[in-house]
Amino acid sequence: MKKALPYLVTSLVLSAPALAQQPEAAGREMKETKIPTEAQARMDEKRTMAEQKRLMAEQKRLKAEQKRMDAMGKGEISEEKRAMAEEKRAMAEDKHMMAGKKAEMMHEEHMEEAKDNKGMTKQAEKKAEQERKELSKGSEQGQAAREENSKKWWQFWK
Repeated sequence: MKKALPYLVTSLVLSAPALAQQPEAAGREMKETKIPTEAQARMDEKRTMAEQKRLMAEQKRLKAEQKRMDAMGKGEISEEKRAMAEEKRAMAEDKHMMAGKKAEMMHEEHMEEAKDNKGMTKQAEKKAEQERKELSKGSEQGQAAREENSKKWWQFWK
């Protein structure tokens, strides 16, 4: 009884929140969040003001663009177009140079990897050709068994 009492008290303490009464809305989805009408009116007002500001800024930008075009004249427009074309050509040349450098770096990395692989293949060939000293020792049956089981792990095809 003395041992059961602490277990009983502990289980009651831990299970009390589970037994608590749930609110009426629990288990049901809230269909609509209720926003006060005053808050909704303020939100709508702010949206309309933001939209008006955006439209006014767009109109100002269009007027400024029109004024700039009128002030420049036809000769200045063609000079601006030439300058933009020159910038585009310079950017294209830069991109081409960067692509060439990148390709060159990739080629150098590939060559280094090939050198490393070449050394590894040479080393593997030497190990494969290497004769074991113990092959000539022991009886004929032992030599045959050793020769049969002496395949290198990388020569799985033999």
